[in-house]
Amino acid sequence: MTLLFKISGFILIIFTTFSIGFLKSSELGSRYKKLESIQKGIGELKERIRMGGGEIDRLLNSSFHEYPIDYSHLEKDDVEILNDFFSNVGLSDTKAEYERCEVYINLLKNKIEEANAKYHETARLYKSIGLLSGIFICIFLL
Repeated sequence: MTLLFKISGFILIIFTTFSIGFLKSSELGSRYKKLESIQKGIGELKERIRMGGGEIDRLLNSSFHEYPIDYSHLEKDDVEILNDFFSNVGLSDTKAEYERCEVYINLLKNKIEEANAKYHETARLYKSIGLLSGIFICIFLL
């Protein structure tokens, strides 16, 4: 009976540490997806500005699926870029606003490439570290 409790405890430890690694890797994936979604929204906003869609509040609400945007899973640099964009949106004429959207799309493109590279480099690492640390803890407890 005690062997069953030990085995279930070891499984619980391994599962917990692997889950922590999995959550960390999924956080990196969420950053990539969120940046990609925001870039798509800025692209839609750019096209609506070009077509002369109307008031900026209505354009923002129709361009982004969730506005105001939730900044969870984003890094400090990402948030600074987005705050700069959204704090000054609608202050210029149509042509300048269109060009400004294009600049921020290119800035986000660099951030998206960085997030994608970071995800592919470290996602498997976090999962492996979680699994191996759980196994190490179990061996240590034996």
